[in-house]
Amino acid sequence: MSETAWQTLPHGELVQLAENLWWVMGDLPNMGLKRSMTVARTTTGELVLHSAIAMDEDGMAQLEDLGRLAYLVVPNGWHRLDAPRYKARYPGLQVICPSKSRDFVEKKLPVDGTYDDFRELGESVRLEHFDAERHVEGAMVVRSEDGLSLVFADSLFNLDHQPGLYWFVYGRLLGATGGPRVTAIARVMMRLSRSRKPFREYLARYAEGGEVVRLVPGHGAVVDRGTTGVLRDLVDTL
Repeated sequence: MSETAWQTLPHGELVQLAENLWWVMGDLPNMGLKRSMTVARTTTGELVLHSAIAMDEDGMAQLEDLGRLAYLVVPNGWHRLDAPRYKARYPGLQVICPSKSRDFVEKKLPVDGTYDDFRELGESVRLEHFDAERHVEGAMVVRSEDGLSLVFADSLFNLDHQPGLYWFVYGRLLGATGGPRVTAIARVMMRLSRSRKPFREYLARYAEGGEVVRLVPGHGAVVDRGTTGVLRDLVDTL
């Protein structure tokens, strides 16, 4: 099947997190790991889709009712599975990715600009590199009435321990499960790219600010309690 043909995998409901923020979790092909899409609405009513998941027609109708689909954020070179499908279905979408991931993302679809080009998407949504010089990821920062939400890709997981060989190896040995964490794989990549310190400083800055009320991992459940403490714990592990 074509990469642009609309194809869905099992997914949950689109859940509202704040007055301008929604989230849905869905399957990955041939993997026990799930992924998440976050949808933010700007002050002008435009929608920003972070790490897109193709949903069934009921889900897409619900999404379209929220506002005009305007921006498609591909947060790294791996979270691009359904991006070509969205671009084919909604040609007016502007595709955005971190600067160091652009070449990889463009193997699947054209990119309109980087986080630096689209830093401010209205007054309520901002795209930030952790380290503009070296890091291939960043975060989407959404301001809602209750505070800030930080939306991540593979830099933050929040998965419970699960049974089975796959989860023993991937979850426990590779450090992907057991609550909010930076996985062993992410740590290795940060060491190779010399971006561990900038990422640590990024998290520490938001921990000190005290405005963050919600952490949205690329994989796993949303963290909406004790977020300042979670950020500090993450900083201590880096």
